[in-house]
Amino acid sequence: MNMMTDGLKLAAGRALEGLLERGTATAPRGLAAGYLITALVQSSTAVTVASIGFVNTGLLSLKNALWVIFGSNLGSTMNAWLVAVLGFGFRIDAFALPFVGIGAILMLAGRTLRARSLGQALAGFGVLFLGIGVLKDSFSGIGDMVDLQDFIAPGLAGWLILVGIGTLLTVIMQTSGAVIAIVITAAQGGLLSVEAACAIVIGTNIGTTSTAILAAIGATSNARRLAAAHVMFNVVTGIVALLLLPLLIGLVDWLRGVLEQPATPALMIALFHTTFNALGVLLMVPLAPGMLRMLNDMFRTREEEVARPQHLDTNSLAIPDLAMHALRLELTRTQGFAVAALAAATQQPPDEPVITRETAALQALAPAIGNYAHQLSAAALPPTLVEQLAHSLRTLRYQETAAVLLHEASSLLRSLSHTETQGFASKVECFRQAVAHLAEAADPRHGDFSPGAVSVRLDEAEACYQALKEALFLAGAHARLDIRSMQEWLRLASVARRAAKQVAKAARMIAALEEGTSATEAAQNEESDENAD
Repeated sequence: MNMMTDGLKLAAGRALEGLLERGTATAPRGLAAGYLITALVQSSTAVTVASIGFVNTGLLSLKNALWVIFGSNLGSTMNAWLVAVLGFGFRIDAFALPFVGIGAILMLAGRTLRARSLGQALAGFGVLFLGIGVLKDSFSGIGDMVDLQDFIAPGLAGWLILVGIGTLLTVIMQTSGAVIAIVITAAQGGLLSVEAACAIVIGTNIGTTSTAILAAIGATSNARRLAAAHVMFNVVTGIVALLLLPLLIGLVDWLRGVLEQPATPALMIALFHTTFNALGVLLMVPLAPGMLRMLNDMFRTREEEVARPQHLDTNSLAIPDLAMHALRLELTRTQGFAVAALAAATQQPPDEPVITRETAALQALAPAIGNYAHQLSAAALPPTLVEQLAHSLRTLRYQETAAVLLHEASSLLRSLSHTETQGFASKVECFRQAVAHLAEAADPRHGDFSPGAVSVRLDEAEACYQALKEALFLAGAHARLDIRSMQEWLRLASVARRAAKQVAKAARMIAALEEGTSATEAAQNEESDENAD
């Protein structure tokens, strides 16, 4: 099961991202996207993780993400149908062995990551059904000697024990699909009644929440909200299904008759799994607005801590494209801190509390971003993402350097605040305004942000800097400024200029990363700038 789902996730690649991004504009589309992707990759956990990542990166609202989660639970029922229809409707070895063989060839001889991943998925698919064949033969032999029904308590107490067994098995195995496959096979072999098997299936649905709970530990607020929604849906659906178990089994039997299908345990369990998950989705239609309001009121304090990552989530690392997008968004946020600190340094007098606060937030976030990038680098990334990751780290270095320089500029401004500026005051004002304009242009959160405008403002700041430097030398030469003060002013101008350039470089690199194709060219330009310095 793990082999198959891991291969499908890697083979899906950006298709998973694109389908989620385009297909979740409304609640019905979100429900359909969650169902289809889960049916495709055979892992509701993968869809939950992707949804959490999209909420954190701003591509998916929490409201629509709820319906993706609900749809993924419905899509997880496809696994039961695969087992019920393919596992017992065909000669298993003749059906499964070609998949194993073709998959193994692709895994070994595939030229691309996608081809090798598809091979892994096909091989996993075949091995899964070979395993079902082994279980079927084994359970058939045991079923003639042992009847597990003798050990099951009657009534609600017995159902609760069975739900607990299903939950525990899913928590241990971390895959509800495998547990359901075992349950269906056991029921088909006569070890369990349909009613007992259905109670265990309810437990598997509840057990899948353990993955979401574990993933939410130490995660961002939105990640925890979505994990909480996943838990609420599964627990509420499980409770309702347990209370209505005899009625639901009767409904399933009626549906089976309407569809003119044989009364095999495998078919009944698969139909039950689909029916009670569909019932859960129907329950959520009136409950979703209230659930959304409650979730928005939860976990609020974490978001309010400015120095904590808002977009980075370790769950997103499972999908590198999504993780890279999250990294870009967090770098855009740290660029906002750098820009705010640079703008505060250009005020008269400089706003030292703002400089301190914004640079401190940037420096506090930098280790988390660096650690996230390190974790991402451990994955098997395609060359384009490796290049983007390198440029992301370069962007962070620019921002960190700007923060250090702005700290230094702040202390220099304090010491020179009472110095007479006769003879070069206009040059100081020109440089100050040019840097202020650059700070405004270098904020990627503005709608009119463009790397071209950043370059223009940087050139203006450079021209004003050169004029100020010349004026300072003249003031020192004509004794209008003592040599020590002249050196301090020159140092301040140089530090401010370097800070402005670092902020501009980071802005241009973020723009290149967003475009996705010109990051190499941007990096070469920045290297040229550094060599010129």
